[in-house]
Amino acid sequence: MDIKDGVLFGSGSEHPSLKKGREEGVWRGSCHCENVRWTARLENAEHVLCHCATCQKLGGGPYSCNQIIPKEGLVIVSGNENVGEYEYKGASGKFVHCYFCKSCTSHIYHHQDVMPDKIIVRTLLLDGGGSMPATGEIFAEGKLSWVRDLKEELAAGQ
Repeated sequence: MDIKDGVLFGSGSEHPSLKKGREEGVWRGSCHCENVRWTARLENAEHVLCHCATCQKLGGGPYSCNQIIPKEGLVIVSGNENVGEYEYKGASGKFVHCYFCKSCTSHIYHHQDVMPDKIIVRTLLLDGGGSMPATGEIFAEGKLSWVRDLKEELAAGQ
């Protein structure tokens, strides 16, 4: 795992592309069918790639792209009645609550009992989220052999 004492490797500084065309620090997001819409206030660019087996299974891909934000930083602006919950026990042994759109099943965010003041928002569901730089990885021991090593690029400041 590439997490040491709760600190991610890599820079936490904000990439200049994160400030274009929106209110400072506020990002809009929606699920695939757009029945659920939200805003997320980001303190920093903390785009984290998670290689855990659960993210791979839930997302059907090699990793998930996430933003870790204060719990109060997420506001569901429409479609809250379309949000469902699924929970499981995470690596900590505590519950992880996954919130998803009941119509299209997009995994919107999750809340971990181990981090009561934070939530994890799926980065690529935010408008423009694909332009965010990755600043870290977690559960790197679960990384698939064909996935590029991001740690070297982060250390080089790329």
